[in-house]
Amino acid sequence: MELSVQIQSFIVSFVYGFLFSYLVNLCYRWLFLSGKVFRLFFNFFFCLFVCLLYFYFLYLINGGVVHFYFLILLGIGFVIGNFFSRKARYVFFKRKK
Repeated sequence: MELSVQIQSFIVSFVYGFLFSYLVNLCYRWLFLSGKVFRLFFNFFFCLFVCLLYFYFLYLINGGVVHFYFLILLGIGFVIGNFFSRKARYVFFKRKK
């Protein structure tokens, strides 16, 4: 794999981790606070959608090759994004009440 393709995959993995954390915090109420049956179905479809979208982005960039370090960058992006988006979740839910 060429260096430019790897760098693009790094950037997409990090940004997608950031986006994933915002999606989790945006859907927090349905992912964690709803009824058991609804939560089970919503979690399943949410995870399926998020995973398929990530693999589709990787398919567009590098032919769908997933390396371990792409997943590490995805996790780092999630942790950093969660630090910022958690604050937004609390502000959003305080306004709704």
